Amino acid sequence: MYILHNTSKDLYYVGQSVRVFSRVKQHFTGHGNGDVYADFKYGDSFTIKTIPLAGSGYQSLNDLERDAIEAFDAYSKGYNMTKGNRR
Repeated sequence: MYILHNTSKDLYYVGQSVRVFSRVKQHFTGHGNGDVYADFKYGDSFTIKTIPLAGSGYQSLNDLERDAIEAFDAYSKGYNMTKGNRR
């Protein structure tokens, strides 16, 4: 799982991928979340964090992602357009 944090606007995007680094790259090259790309393109600063499933206490990436979206308020006040994947 990965978390993109727009430090300029204090907004979050939470996602998951088997190929995390290539997926994160897509967001910053216009092939992922369009709002993340637009903010990056116009100069906002971002940090990137990864959270492995192993050692997280979760059995499923979907559960981890849903809880992280909620914890970072990434759906109602961030970039996520859904509250996360379902089982």
